[in-house]
Amino acid sequence: MSEQDNNFEDEEEWDPDFANELMGQTLLVGITYVDPEGELLRRLQVFGTVTAVEEGSGITIRQKSNDELFVIAPILSAIEYAAPGVYQLSDSDVIVEDPDFTALFTVTSPHRH
Repeated sequence: MSEQDNNFEDEEEWDPDFANELMGQTLLVGITYVDPEGELLRRLQVFGTVTAVEEGSGITIRQKSNDELFVIAPILSAIEYAAPGVYQLSDSDVIVEDPDFTALFTVTSPHRH
C-alpha cells in the first residue's frame, strides 16, 4: 500500500480527547469484507492494545495473539465502549474478557474490470 493509500484525513471530525483515551486500552475489532454486491467474502477479528492513534495514518493495535501490529482506519465514530463480558473470536478458540472498546468495519472490494 502506498503512503497515499494510508492517508485517512478528512474522513470525519477528529476528536483528540477520545483519540488520547484509546491509548493503552484494549480494542476488539471486527472487519467484514464484502464484494461490490454486498456478498460476504470473509470476516476478520483482531484484539489487542492500542499503541498509536494518528489522524492521518490510523490506529495501531498490538495483537494479543501474536504480538504483531495491525492498523485500522482512524474512524473514531466506529469505536464504542465495550459492554463488560466474554467475547469469543469467531475463527478460533480465543476468548477476550472485558475489552475496553469494540469497533466494527465493513470493507467493500472495488469492482474489477
